[in-house]
Amino acid sequence: MARFTYTILSRATLGQEEEFIDWYSNQHLGDVLQMPGVVSGRLFRLDFQRVYDLDAPQWTLMTIYELEGDDPEAIINSIKAASGSDSMPMSDALSKAGMIQAAGHLIAASG
Repeated sequence: MARFTYTILSRATLGQEEEFIDWYSNQHLGDVLQMPGVVSGRLFRLDFQRVYDLDAPQWTLMTIYELEGDDPEAIINSIKAASGSDSMPMSDALSKAGMIQAAGHLIAASG
């Protein structure tokens, strides 16, 4: 099976960043890791970003998941389908405005 990196750039609802981080760290990461095809997940606070030729929001958080399977879109769609269910409750602290989700596979490495 192929391995994919799934990256999400997001931000919390204004004034709710600590609530978002608590929910994501203590609830959401574990819920997502229960999904078939999700191998690992890590949440990062962004310290720097540069956006070129785009009116983009200032993201504050980045999540990186490792996926394993034949089709990353199918895995991501299953996560989306479970979002908001009893097995994967969502938080009002999450803002989806301007969120970016991308998945890809490694084609070159160094070091």
